[in-house]
Amino acid sequence: MPQACGRTSAWLDNDARPELQTLHGRILRFVLLWYLFGLWIVGLASFIGIWTAATPLPVLVQVYLVGMIAYESYHYVTRNALHEWPLIRRVVRYVFLHYPYFRLNAVAAAAAIEENDVTPYVEPDKRALFTFHPHGVLTCGFSFNGAHHMAFQRAACRWISAENLFYFPIMRDILHWMEFSSSTKTSMENTMRTGQNLCLLPGGFEEATLYQRGKHRVYIQKRFGFIKLALQHGYDIYPAYTFGEEYTYHAFPYLQWLRLQLNRFRIPGVIFFGIPFCFFMPRSDVDLITVIGKPLRLPHIDNPSRDEVKENHDKYVEALRDLFDRYKCVYAADPDAELEIF
Repeated sequence: MPQACGRTSAWLDNDARPELQTLHGRILRFVLLWYLFGLWIVGLASFIGIWTAATPLPVLVQVYLVGMIAYESYHYVTRNALHEWPLIRRVVRYVFLHYPYFRLNAVAAAAAIEENDVTPYVEPDKRALFTFHPHGVLTCGFSFNGAHHMAFQRAACRWISAENLFYFPIMRDILHWMEFSSSTKTSMENTMRTGQNLCLLPGGFEEATLYQRGKHRVYIQKRFGFIKLALQHGYDIYPAYTFGEEYTYHAFPYLQWLRLQLNRFRIPGVIFFGIPFCFFMPRSDVDLITVIGKPLRLPHIDNPSRDEVKENHDKYVEALRDLFDRYKCVYAADPDAELEIF
């Protein structure tokens, strides 16, 4: 068991780095994250604004519709392509490496901590499925300690994101450029047939809705689909938990049942704000630390029964709980915190 210590002076503090206190450093720390998080929010607001405009359709809406027809036609014709842009991926990782937004963001693997193994991450196409918890409001751990972190560069993963995000023009292209794919079953199966490593957030919208500042909550009791797919395609599952995600935003904690019902219609049920002058930006005074657990080795079963899926799902939940309990005393702000499993 790692020794309990919490934050110490030995931990890196990006807020104290002189090169990040200049105007140049402050802008670079802020602007890329603002763009990535703000694009879909501004896009959604613009979409609502256009479609609530007066009738008959104004010129702006007509131009938008013509553009959408051309845009969707292009994506239909090239639907079998991944639309990746490696240069964009490298630029994003470079910026977040040298101009990190959070006070500390780090990734640690159980093998590295316990066995001093300096190569804890898998090689490409090793049929590894990394499952991140918690989702949080805007997936800070998944994004900055996962998709945009140099630790995963060698693993060559596909990053699974909510289907809704691919509805927005430009946002869809940016996600594709950075190796993201939709969370639909068809999309995941197409990737798993190739054996490529995958990363996803099993908790989804429900886990975001359950978010409450200072609470460690995961939504996993009814999530069986990813277990079944892992069994069918012979994937090992690496549970990952991000400590600090629970302090990235403030959120409305009431009417939880009603907000969970909205998720059934793919409507996010979380009402939140981060920093005062830009509500969708997370607080930066957070230690964001993701611990990747040891792999859960699953059998390869082409047609798993419900009992087999349930049995391996139980093993996954237990592995996630053990991961949290083992490392909360080191990385959690509250070493006595409890993991709430929904």
